[in-house]
Amino acid sequence: MLFLMLACGASGPAEPSPPVPASEGAVPTEKTVPTLFGEVQGVSFAGDWTSPACSGRAYARNVHFDADQQYAVIDLVSPCPTGTTCVWSGMIQFGGLWAIDGLKLRVQEIGGSPAGPGGPHPVLFEATADGQLQENGCLYNKGLTVPPGYEEDKVRPKVPR
Repeated sequence: MLFLMLACGASGPAEPSPPVPASEGAVPTEKTVPTLFGEVQGVSFAGDWTSPACSGRAYARNVHFDADQQYAVIDLVSPCPTGTTCVWSGMIQFGGLWAIDGLKLRVQEIGGSPAGPGGPHPVLFEATADGQLQENGCLYNKGLTVPPGYEEDKVRPKVPR
């Protein structure tokens, strides 16, 4: 009887469950970082992010973070409407380098248009608990803002190569 109980019992530690697919927001990585609440998983910021108009900025902003620690931004200040000719496209581009600091991403602008009227250029992004990014009171979601008449390729920020 003892033999049957051993044969039917657990034979060792259970196999680990497969990883859960990442959500569309900030993606957890295996690396852990210390916080006030203990260690938490790091965050992958790579990819396209967008933020609509928000406090201090009256236009949408698209941001792209490359895996090689470069970033690019397009501010959609006043895109030229479809079927018209404009002297200025109304899209301001800039970019630079980024580095992860815990659950924060610090950016250093290297080139592009100087900061002018409107919202300030970002210097720090922070991951939120629900998978968004936050910068200067503005929330960002994965994806791009695409004005009517435009294709994603025209409003996706491109890191200079």
